[in-house]
Amino acid sequence: MNAIAYRQLRDVVDKWVDISDAEFAVLAKIFQTRQFDRNAHVVLPGQISHKVLFVSGGLLRFYYVDSNGFESNKAFVSANEFAAPLAAFHLGLPVSYGVQALEVTNLLAANYGEFVALFDSAPVFDRLGRKLAEYLLIRKERRTRSFLQQDAAERYADFVREYPDLVDRVPQYHIASYLGISEVSLSRLKRARIGPVS
Repeated sequence: MNAIAYRQLRDVVDKWVDISDAEFAVLAKIFQTRQFDRNAHVVLPGQISHKVLFVSGGLLRFYYVDSNGFESNKAFVSANEFAAPLAAFHLGLPVSYGVQALEVTNLLAANYGEFVALFDSAPVFDRLGRKLAEYLLIRKERRTRSFLQQDAAERYADFVREYPDLVDRVPQYHIASYLGISEVSLSRLKRARIGPVS
């Protein structure tokens, strides 16, 4: 499993930067393999856990908890995707969200401080850091835009188009939370998309 996970990491990194075997070995050294059972928490809200996460298999949900204990999903991260607490790390704050494995999930995890420390050691790592930041910021901006400019039906259509593999993998109440609607509203949207059965 370890070799496969690092191979996956290399494949994704290769799409972003031209990295040599020696440079990748330096990068890989800061990542450790982790496995989490289904429904296990990787990070709890308010925990000081500044980690770069790379999912090699499985599925994570990122969520916020309000003062009444109500959870709102902010993202789903699946195989061959990154997550990192950019704001929390740079501001020296605990993470404000929780991370839970929705399936048995295999991760490569690195201390974000160690990752940032690589930036000055070689230009390739600085470029990689920039690419990761761009990736995370674009994902966040698209999420923000969807809530400010789209209605629920448009948000659901985007979710189906962008994450077709998650439609049946993620429990419906989690998808509804992600879309900012109730399960009843999600059911209506799904029926509307399917249309009358002839």
